[in-house]
Formats: sequence, structure tokens, C-alpha cells
Amino acid sequence: MDADELIARTMPLPPEWRVTKTEVRTREKVVDIHVEYVRSEAPCPECASTSPTYDSRRRKWRHLDLLDHQAWITCDVPRVRCDEHGARQIEVPWADTFSRFTRGFECRVIDWLLESSASAVARNMSLSWDQVAGVQQRAVERGLVRRESLRPKRIGIDETSFKRRHEYVSIVSDIETGHVLYVADGRSQGSVDPFFEALSPEQREAVEVVAMDMHDPYVNAAIEHIPGIATKICFDRFHIAQLLGNAVDATRRAETKLLAAEGDDSLKGSRYLWLKKPESLPKRLKAQLNSLRARSLHVAQVWALKDAARRLWHYRSRTWATKAWTAFCDWAASTGIPAATKVSRTLRYYMIGIVNAVVHRATNASAEGINSRVQALKKRANGYRNRARFRDAILFHLGGLDLYPRASHHTKP
Repeated sequence: MDADELIARTMPLPPEWRVTKTEVRTREKVVDIHVEYVRSEAPCPECASTSPTYDSRRRKWRHLDLLDHQAWITCDVPRVRCDEHGARQIEVPWADTFSRFTRGFECRVIDWLLESSASAVARNMSLSWDQVAGVQQRAVERGLVRRESLRPKRIGIDETSFKRRHEYVSIVSDIETGHVLYVADGRSQGSVDPFFEALSPEQREAVEVVAMDMHDPYVNAAIEHIPGIATKICFDRFHIAQLLGNAVDATRRAETKLLAAEGDDSLKGSRYLWLKKPESLPKRLKAQLNSLRARSLHVAQVWALKDAARRLWHYRSRTWATKAWTAFCDWAASTGIPAATKVSRTLRYYMIGIVNAVVHRATNASAEGINSRVQALKKRANGYRNRARFRDAILFHLGGLDLYPRASHHTKP
């Protein structure tokens, strides 16, 4: 078997294409594969109508390495003059229209990108960072085109940091599948409006839960676009717990200063005690916490509120859930402690969404998990300077998309 026949067998081609010559440049470790189109007419890439070929343009594509040699396909690709679309270069069977890589090579890059950083893939496959990013971008574009019409029942909205200095992107995800549906710059209402606007009236009506933190721009977007949002918007218990945890810590800091001025250092170094769940503390620290709770400390009162809130998520009835959370807000306000009264006002303002979360058993935990994975991607890449590439990376890894070239017959391992 000669080299041309070997190449032809490893790269099956339709009968109208054939390998004409194979050159091995040992010093450069390169294999040049020359392919030609053997017919005098070809289909228009726009409408598939057959027209005579009249000239050609030479193009090259990087192919899968052969025996530690870079393989390149060279072909004079014909053009046809279609009666409807004019002059068009015909499609080749081994690569997508605008790619400079064969489909097999792009599949290999995609496989490695799913396992490693873009810089590592570029280094090990002798590519530039821009070339790797181009493969990732085309993969995401293919996946979004192929994605079936969205009909999510439960969606989560969250933001994640792009860079320091409070630069964010907004992420909309499907809570049930854990897939990212949409990514946009910023954390304003205008960031997420396009996602809702792209949904049909039927798709918006099918949404049963919109889970988020208590961020007014997201709230306003949901109110404007989702019918019956009053019973669908849900504020995640994680953010309620975070709100109460912050109140405990603010109270502790203020009270520590007051006691220290009186020569009482009992609250110094106690931050860990108040923020952890009691059952997770070792016996020694649990005893220390109980000792401090026995005193008439403001931080102990706010801590009791935080601990009680953990037991307000089991209700099935909207009426009883509303009563329980209203009583909780009354209790917080009655303490007269600034941080507690502030929490009371906040929870009253967002009461509908809290009760909805209780009744729907809704949580934005999957969105928080996505946030953690996004930050891991950012760390692996040593950060992103380009917002478009950051978006592509999120959708590439977390979008649940069909990334591979269709005609490659590639099966993801």
C-alpha cells in the first residue's frame, strides 16, 4: 500500500474528490496531502443546484497529525457560477465553510478543550491562543443553532464576576438540567431582558419558577416578561441565610467594640462561632457558644433569629408560610437591634418571593453551583480579558450543547 492509498483510507472522500499526491517533509515534520475535485460541475453551496465549475482558489487545512508529523490538506477548490446566487466557492467534505481546520482536527481540539485549558491545548497542539478560541467559538455557534426550542419550567438568574472592580456577567440557567441558557454582560435589567424577549408567549407562560437573589433589576425583568410572576418569583434560601449571617456579623463587630471599651474581650475571636451551624462545631466551641448565648448580648439575639429562620422552609401551605415569616419579621423588628430591624424591613419587602420559594421548594443552588464552576474555569484560564471569549467558555463547558461538527461522525467519549 503506497502513501496516497494509506491517506485515502484514513480520510474517506466522496467519489468526486481524490488524493492526488502526498509529500512528506521529514525535516519540518510535515505531511502535505494534495486533493483535487475531479468533476466539471458542482452544486451551489446556497441552493444545491448544479452548475459548471469555472475557476478555483487554493486553500489549506490543518488535519490530524500523522506519525508525529503535522498533516496539511491542500486543494484548489472550484467555484461555480449559480444563476441565482452568482459566483460561489463549493463546499469541501472535510471542513466547515470558514474553518482552516478539518472537522477531525476540530473534534480533537474540542475533546482537549473539555479536559484542559485553552493555553495548554494551544501549546500541545502547536496552535495560537486565537486559533483555539476560534474552534471554541465555532463549536458554541453550532451548539446554539442546533439547540432545541427552549421550554424551561424552572430558571435561575445569577451574576458572576468577570474581573475585579465589580465587573459582572449575568447567567440564566435551567434549574432542572443545570445547563446555562444565556450569558450577558453586566447585572442590570437590560442584561437579562433579551433572554425573556427571545421567548415566545407560550414559552414565557410555561415558566413555573424564576429563582434569583434579591436583586431588583432581575426582579423587574421577571415582572415585566413572565405572566403570573407574583406566584413564580422565588428568592433563594441561601441568600436569605446570607442576609441573616451578615446581620449577625455586623452586630458582633459593633458589640465587640462596645464591650472592649468597657474592658470586656469576651467577643474577640468569636466570629467563627456565630457564623457556623451549631451542629458542625466541635464540643469545646459549642460550649463556648452556649456560654455566650446565655448572656444578654445583641449578637446572641440576632444569632437566634438566624437559627430560627432555618426552620421556616418546611411549610406546604402558602397561608401558613406567610404567617410564619410575618411573625419572624415581627420578632426581628421587636429586638430594636439595627441590623435585625433592617433584615425585617428587607424580608417584608420581598415576602412574596420568599413564600413562593417555600411553597415551590425552589432553590437557586444549581445557579450557585454554576457560579462556582465558572470561577473554576476562569482560574484554569488565568482569567479572561475578552468578554466574548468568557461567554463562549461558559456556554462551551456548561451549556449542554452539541459542540462537534455534524459531518465528522465523532462520538464524544
